[in-house]
Amino acid sequence: MKRGLIVTGGRRPSPDLLAREIRWADGIICADGGYDALAHVPEKLKLVIGDFDSSHRLEELKAKNLPIEILPPEKDETDTEMAVLRMLEFAPDEIHILGATGSRWDHSVATIFSMEAYLNEKAKISLIDDNNRLLMIPAGTYDVKKDGFRYISFIPVTDAIVISTKGFKYEVDHLNLYRKKTRGVSNELIGEEGTVTLHEGTALMIQSKDE
Repeated sequence: MKRGLIVTGGRRPSPDLLAREIRWADGIICADGGYDALAHVPEKLKLVIGDFDSSHRLEELKAKNLPIEILPPEKDETDTEMAVLRMLEFAPDEIHILGATGSRWDHSVATIFSMEAYLNEKAKISLIDDNNRLLMIPAGTYDVKKDGFRYISFIPVTDAIVISTKGFKYEVDHLNLYRKKTRGVSNELIGEEGTVTLHEGTALMIQSKDE
């Protein structure tokens, strides 16, 4: 599998986004309530994993003879992180996660920062919703495409980062950005693509649009 999709139980993606991501994926894992977002059960569904605190969902899955993994309610990892661990067993090159944001800030923030644990994995992991795409990046050079997003922000995960950009509205060369400051927010690509080099540190690269 080269492209893995995880659908988890936060804010549901729009039907258009979900359909596009299902087409993109080679395999799909749902984390508990993420299964409810599916309008149908795609053949690409590999697993539904969770503690299934809603019993009707578990009964439906069993009735459809779908692959399930029942987790204990008291566990160290969230259902979403367990879905990531199971997806990594398929050795994908890229993982997209839908539904990772929503009304529970604790779950959203925990999911974002848990991505740091998987930076050394082969797979590139992105969090996506209808208005945002988030990727945690270590030092390196990255080609960035606009893909319908207007803004792009670089938020330090480490205390500081050193960054250079090409093809951006605000060009910088070896600029220091600090985690406790907001300077890296709301840059824009001039054309359809550009390049960013993260010389030092780890950052969140977030592409956004206002809708």
